[in-house]
Amino acid sequence: MSGASARQRIASAVVAVIAALSGAALASAHSGLGAASPAPGAVVGGEISEIQLRYASAVVDVAGSVTDPDGDTIATEFVQDTSLAVTIRLATPLTTPGEYAVRHSSTSVDDGDRVDAAYLFTYDPAAPPPRLEILDPDDDGTSIWVWVVLGAGVVLVAGLAWRLLAAVSASRVRRSVADGSA
Repeated sequence: MSGASARQRIASAVVAVIAALSGAALASAHSGLGAASPAPGAVVGGEISEIQLRYASAVVDVAGSVTDPDGDTIATEFVQDTSLAVTIRLATPLTTPGEYAVRHSSTSVDDGDRVDAAYLFTYDPAAPPPRLEILDPDDDGTSIWVWVVLGAGVVLVAGLAWRLLAAVSASRVRRSVADGSA
């Protein structure tokens, strides 16, 4: 293996890793929720007759459903107030304690991609009423372990590239010594 082809392979491996990391960043670029009421994971009470969704970037064609703790779909109307705000009107206020699922899908104005998402909240009549909560824009649902594994992959590729270069260099030295041209 010549030095040039070893460098080309190393460069290809580095480009592949960068492309994989860029793809992960682009995959998380779709419009997600910027705020919600009730928020994902919230425990809320009081009279809840609507759910508010606020998107991080402009969306259109918003639709979805809300299911109760028994898994039954609740009668709703999705009303797009602005390109960022959607109100889900419930036919009747919540009365059954337990976990509710909010499913929503929308089309991103930025790239035209359809995004389906869902979250859960718990209704407990004794809990405080919901409030609009700003969601962490950096939390795209990707576990920290995904980034740890990607980082480890980068380190592994860099280590293998280093060893490959060292082996190619050592091979050249051995050939030079064997040829007597050292």
